[in-house]
Amino acid sequence: MIIKIVIDNNPSETYPDLLSEHGLSIYFEKDGRKYLLDTGASGKWAENARNMGIDAEDIGHLILSHGHIDHTGGLPAFFRLNGQADISASDKIKRHKYLSYRHENVKDLSPDSVLLSNNASRMKFLEKDFSLAPGIELIYNKSSEYPVPAGNRYLHIIDKGRELPYKGDDEIAVSCSTDKGLVILSSCSHCGILNIIKSCTSASGIDKVTAFIGGLHLLDSESGDGDDNEETARTVNSLYPEMELYTGHCTGEKAFGIFRKHLGEKLHRIHSGMEITV
Repeated sequence: MIIKIVIDNNPSETYPDLLSEHGLSIYFEKDGRKYLLDTGASGKWAENARNMGIDAEDIGHLILSHGHIDHTGGLPAFFRLNGQADISASDKIKRHKYLSYRHENVKDLSPDSVLLSNNASRMKFLEKDFSLAPGIELIYNKSSEYPVPAGNRYLHIIDKGRELPYKGDDEIAVSCSTDKGLVILSSCSHCGILNIIKSCTSASGIDKVTAFIGGLHLLDSESGDGDDNEETARTVNSLYPEMELYTGHCTGEKAFGIFRKHLGEKLHRIHSGMEITV
């Protein structure tokens, strides 16, 4: 299985021509099929893909992990470059309006609803787990055993005219079965890394996780959540001692340092252009 980070917050030190932004897009190949998970915050992912030798027209399926604009903002470029791929997303993204109160002014994080409507024939709006291909499952979180990121407190939705806290119930993880165990792609992990891993292992019946790739939504701006991050890192290392964790995007430096203390060389910082083979 080949995985390429098309765009991430962290720039590439090896390939300085690649762009970065507050967003995430991941390309992966499995069993001869080509997929894209998310489209970053803008069309910059497409420029990076071209410079990385990825032909957007060849992508057979696009998965949108959740509705936030830093993962759906590059959809116009995708539709322009790819006229045949199906797109899987939560059914909630077509009706929710997403808001962030993290900064002084409220920010609308919603995807382009007109764009989604105009391309409805290509959209698969999912209400439950979905088998995308043999060994590739799209998984909703079903666990509440472990803490969720404190940064979620800034996030709200508007649904049917009511404003409510964001629960991450539109968030989809990609669970891939390999000979080495599960590879889990979770773009933002609003439901918490441990809950997401538990949901994926329970759905697959495979307890061994060889790699977890994506953001953890553990923000440097949060105060008072260091103990939770410490416990999460310790539990990850205890329950999944062989797992490699590849993270960036919405994982802050404080959390990264805590995870480094417990995971050591099993922790990797993702960046635009990074290639992972598992």
